[in-house]
Amino acid sequence: MSLRERLVPLIAAAAVLGVAAVVVLMLRSAQADGIDALEDAKLAQVSTTASSFDARVESSLGSVAALGARPWELKQGSAADQAVLDTYAIDPQARSGLFLVDADDTITSGVLLQPDRLGSTFDDPGWAAAKEQLLTTPVAVLPITATGVTTDLPTYAFAIAIPGTTPGTLRGAFIFETAVTEDSTFNQEIQALADKEESSATWRFLDSNGVVVATSASSGLGEMATDLDVGSLDEGRSTDDGRLVFVADVDSVGWTVVFTQERDEFVAPLAGPLRVAGLVLVLLMLAVGLLLVGNLIRRLRHAQEEERRLRELARSQEEFISVVSHELRTPVAGVLGFLQTTLDHWELMGEQERLTAVRRAFVNARRLQAMTRDVLDTESIEAGRFDYTMVDLDLAAEVNTAVEGFLGGAPDQVQVDVSADHVHVNGDPDRLQQVLANLLDNARKNAPSDSAIRVSLDQVDGKARLVVEDDGGGIDPDQMERIFEKFVRGRDGTVTGTGLGLYISRRIVEAHGGRVWAERASGDKTRFVVELPSQEAPVVLTEA
Repeated sequence: MSLRERLVPLIAAAAVLGVAAVVVLMLRSAQADGIDALEDAKLAQVSTTASSFDARVESSLGSVAALGARPWELKQGSAADQAVLDTYAIDPQARSGLFLVDADDTITSGVLLQPDRLGSTFDDPGWAAAKEQLLTTPVAVLPITATGVTTDLPTYAFAIAIPGTTPGTLRGAFIFETAVTEDSTFNQEIQALADKEESSATWRFLDSNGVVVATSASSGLGEMATDLDVGSLDEGRSTDDGRLVFVADVDSVGWTVVFTQERDEFVAPLAGPLRVAGLVLVLLMLAVGLLLVGNLIRRLRHAQEEERRLRELARSQEEFISVVSHELRTPVAGVLGFLQTTLDHWELMGEQERLTAVRRAFVNARRLQAMTRDVLDTESIEAGRFDYTMVDLDLAAEVNTAVEGFLGGAPDQVQVDVSADHVHVNGDPDRLQQVLANLLDNARKNAPSDSAIRVSLDQVDGKARLVVEDDGGGIDPDQMERIFEKFVRGRDGTVTGTGLGLYISRRIVEAHGGRVWAERASGDKTRFVVELPSQEAPVVLTEA
């Protein structure tokens, strides 16, 4: 090998490594810029969330501040005050309520008050500071307490000043509490901010004491945020022991919005490019091998699919041979048995006995003929040789014809209800007769011999609907479609036959642009429904 030939692969390898190094450096620079942009976007989202909530709170507080100007009596048990408070308690599902306190901090009236709180002193933590604030502002926010005046749940409250006659004085306050619960509207709104997939990302609203008012996490609601140094939380972004922290203030209520997430998890979406770059380098070296392996895999898959198809074909053939050989044995034996008996005892048998034997042989021969027809029809359907001769016909007449030809010895077993004199469809009369015969025969096989079979026909929304209902055992929901598959016999698998009748019927109905299905009726009744597109009645021209 010449020096040049030896240098070519070395140069090519060096070039590949050089390109890889450049790509890695570019990706690292892009990743750093991307992380900065991602942090900026998250901080903007936190700030926007805080600003939006702040605006909503200010709007709400502005609308309720006027409540303090009402002529409250602020006397314990005041009927007038209680009547007004009751008008504000419009939510029957509320889990917290509202109340009035006078200048001496005595609770004078309220809605959903806890036992023994009427007439008691309101001295919850934060109330003293709130009273001072109410001297200059119309509304103050109280921090979360473990229980409230109107509920035993953790609550935060809004206090509305009831000013005195002299400026800078306070007659009392109107206070409404809000329970801190996981299913509250506010908490559900915060949970909606969480990632859909499980992660360490957590949204929290903290009150002035650092207690969690709402959170996207599954725990910690109403508790102190012990994993954060609440006293040192400043607006903006920071890093705390490998965790990113984004903070924004809600000035109107003195709350803080905090978003935290593990840094490695936060930047994970941007770490992918480096892995992709390494994968590209490996793929360059393995390209030829992968092409060969891919070609081999395609060949193997093709061979496996062909093997699976052949196994399925062999299984179907074995099942077909098993079913047909088993089912043909009974009618063949019946024909031969009755004919042999008649031949052996012809002279000894009376006329009626001979007629009975021949009739039984005939019945078995017809059964054998039906099985043979089903087998041949199935083969023709799957080979695409099942022919149809479509004509405009009266389905009502076809139903009556099919019923008359069914069980001639027991005509009362079938009850026919045709709501219209004529139901016109476009179809093959012989094939539709085959469907009707299959459905009636299926009902006879599965229903008690002394029960009635009900056949109805009407038109619904431009479609002809035929229903065949029997009193046989109901069909399990998971078997509703399976009974239309090949070789599925009966609703419990014990009924005789080739298991092809319903399969053929469905293929015939679908070829007519319709559909057929099974459903449970009331009790143990089973109903088969056939829908076909109906036609306009043909115009009959008469001579003038």
